[in-house]
Amino acid sequence: MMDWLIALHAGLPRLGPGSDTATRRALADCVGLPAVPEILDVGCGSGASSLVLAEATAGRITAVDRVPLFLRELRIRAQARGLDGRIHPLVADMHALPFRSAAFDLIWSEGAIYIMGFDAGLTHWHSLLRPRGWLVVSELSWLTDHPPADLRDYWREGYPGMRNVADNLAAASSLGWEPVGHFPLSADAWTIDYSGPLQARLPSFRAAHADDPDAQAVADMTEQEIALMTDAAGTCGYVFYILRRIG
Repeated sequence: MMDWLIALHAGLPRLGPGSDTATRRALADCVGLPAVPEILDVGCGSGASSLVLAEATAGRITAVDRVPLFLRELRIRAQARGLDGRIHPLVADMHALPFRSAAFDLIWSEGAIYIMGFDAGLTHWHSLLRPRGWLVVSELSWLTDHPPADLRDYWREGYPGMRNVADNLAAASSLGWEPVGHFPLSADAWTIDYSGPLQARLPSFRAAHADDPDAQAVADMTEQEIALMTDAAGTCGYVFYILRRIG
């Protein structure tokens, strides 16, 4: 199933909800970064956020993902923009990142921390930051206490650890972080570069793999999520959390 998910998403502009505008807005809250910050992008995929971070700073970006295909796409995109000298793709598992303590000024992760869980990511990555370093993540979050039953049931199975914004902020505070800012992604950040291109690809993906039940199951799952999330405005969505290490 994972192989089919990778095949379905390969070559798309983004592998999850987001936008260059939202990335730059969250970065603007990270006040006081060094002139040449060391940045780690965890779960970078094909590098949409890595490219923005390289363009918006003079930093060195270590871009980590466990899928070599996506990192190859990032290398091609970085070379096309003349950024390959400052973006360093690395195949690695976010559960066991191969870096020394206090190696980075900024850790970034858009739409990927759910793989570990919000609290686990905040705990495991804390020591990789220098004192008063920054952590910026986007995380699927409830925006209401009373979601529709179908949406609640879908995410109860798909991501049972999903919480509301207040609970995520409280968890961050308890785990050694100072919440500096947060904001939800706009509806456009879901549709323009992510669900729109993904939905446009589904018919050809289905046709190319018509005899494979796993491929069809991945397409079904993707269509269901797109339909649910299209109707979920104001109910749940990705939220950027801008956090600063305490101490």
